[in-house]
Amino acid sequence: MSDPSGFINRREFTQRLVAAAAARGVAGAYAAETSPANGELLARLAAARPSQLAQLPADFNDRFGSAHVGGKYSLTAKPFLLEGAEKLLSLGTRLGKFWFEPGSPRRSYPFHSTWGSYRTLLELARSEYYTRLWEMPFTTFVLEASSPVEEGWKQTGLTADFYAAVTGEYFEVAAHFYRLFRDRRVTVVLQNWEGDWLLRGEGQTWNPPPPDWRERCERMQSWLAARQAGIAKARAEFGARAKCVVAHAAEVNRVDDAFQGIPTMTRHVLPGVEVDLVSYSAYDGMNGGPLHFWKCLEEIRAHARTGPLYGPGALAIGEFGIPENASPKRITDRYDEALGVMFAANVRYAAHWELYCNEFSAEGKPSTPVTDPKLMRGFWLVKPDGSLSESGNYFSALWQRAK
Repeated sequence: MSDPSGFINRREFTQRLVAAAAARGVAGAYAAETSPANGELLARLAAARPSQLAQLPADFNDRFGSAHVGGKYSLTAKPFLLEGAEKLLSLGTRLGKFWFEPGSPRRSYPFHSTWGSYRTLLELARSEYYTRLWEMPFTTFVLEASSPVEEGWKQTGLTADFYAAVTGEYFEVAAHFYRLFRDRRVTVVLQNWEGDWLLRGEGQTWNPPPPDWRERCERMQSWLAARQAGIAKARAEFGARAKCVVAHAAEVNRVDDAFQGIPTMTRHVLPGVEVDLVSYSAYDGMNGGPLHFWKCLEEIRAHARTGPLYGPGALAIGEFGIPENASPKRITDRYDEALGVMFAANVRYAAHWELYCNEFSAEGKPSTPVTDPKLMRGFWLVKPDGSLSESGNYFSALWQRAK
């Protein structure tokens, strides 16, 4: 019923919003789950989808990009790291996510490459291929960073010297980036890989958790704090005189386990350590629909301690993707839906998974480089035959539109 004063009540307002979104063809799939409590939110998320916006955010290409690592095929004879970086730029994005690990560049970027031996992040940053990567016109580098000096952070009895070495490692490489990019508007984000798997062991359910789970969480807090301290120190010494920014992100990935009472990095690590940014590898959120995705983002924000660089509740999406060969339905619509949630949540950065697929479609290991798209699961923008995937067409259209 309309209010006699001429204003409509909340229920009617919500119904009109959802009806309007449904008329645009973006909320109908979720009409059944709409209630007075969440209908307004659903309409807000639907209205934020790229397909519904007259104009994309001006900085879209600086904030939304894709990852390049471990692909099982290449399309040129160029060093694989650089081939992928050039391909990302040609598609239109200026955000690239890359693996940055001194111990394993050969595994991450194997084709047409001659890697040396590297002991530190700084040595890897100064290597030939990464030096050429830094020269490319990206405005955002998201780096999944892991150094030999921090191996063993899960062990008991670690001394202050261990954490000081981690802090020193991240100070050195962050200082290098501040010097390198001091006259260029570039953001470099150094982050861990999926933190819940690091905490538990990949694929471990923690249902029930091990007896020492709280101690493991405390050790992770100390490790992340040491990384943060090194980057913050470099920023304090060099940031005021530089156009660039170097930031530290802690990545979580099993957020919705908390809703089943399972301990998570979100609830049991993030509250005990301040970081610049929280990254979310968002498969468990994205696969549950827009309301569930939003709930997961709110769960992170409720527990994260993000510092003054970006302010409270600073979030990024470290990975999101759909394996097109394994899950071929509604691909474009699901991406559009997920981006609507990200826009509404004002996530700072997001990296699609990924440029070239890194997962085979079945057991066994075909010879690489793979040439047959059917052999891959389909996490890709570009297929082994060089054609754009459905994901590739969707995102490249957005990046070109944003230009």
